[in-house]
Amino acid sequence: MHERSIDLTLSASVFATDALVGRIEHVVIDPSHGRAAYLVVREEALPNTLRLVPEKFVTSSDDKGVHLSIDAAKVAGLREYVITDYYPPSFFLTLAAKEHCKLPLAPSSWSVERPATPQGDVALSGHEAVHATDGKVGRLDGVLTEAHSGRVITLLLRQGHLWGAREVAIPAGLVAAYEDGVVRLNVDTATIAALPAA
Repeated sequence: MHERSIDLTLSASVFATDALVGRIEHVVIDPSHGRAAYLVVREEALPNTLRLVPEKFVTSSDDKGVHLSIDAAKVAGLREYVITDYYPPSFFLTLAAKEHCKLPLAPSSWSVERPATPQGDVALSGHEAVHATDGKVGRLDGVLTEAHSGRVITLLLRQGHLWGAREVAIPAGLVAAYEDGVVRLNVDTATIAALPAA
């Protein structure tokens, strides 16, 4: 690993300055600038809570996990990644009145959850298929970023299955596009096969 890089392995532990706060659930990439913009951290204390942690708070990584420059209380105050929109019955009654229609039943309230991924960014979760120009080459396992800029240096690719898997470091320059559910490369499968194991 490059000595000035930060290893953002998916599901790695995340430490605030004073405590373990959770695990990496997603790495949010800004494709237009080729950098990791945010980490989505699943809280340790409240596992159903995901926090959007700006990359500027990430200071380092080691064999224990990723380290932040803020304390646990500050992490707990960061924006939640899952936004819940609530629609009360009056919302549906108002819509029906505007459309001059009668609802067959009394409406109930609805809650709709959506991720708070900034527009234009892509949240990588580790399930993304990685495709070369001529086919699939594996699944994403993590991201290495430059320590001070957040620029993506390397993608960690897992090839094979549990009893025959190998991890390959793919230089960020070989990425053609980040898309929801897929990372596309600009080289063929033979080029990836020739890369050494990470």
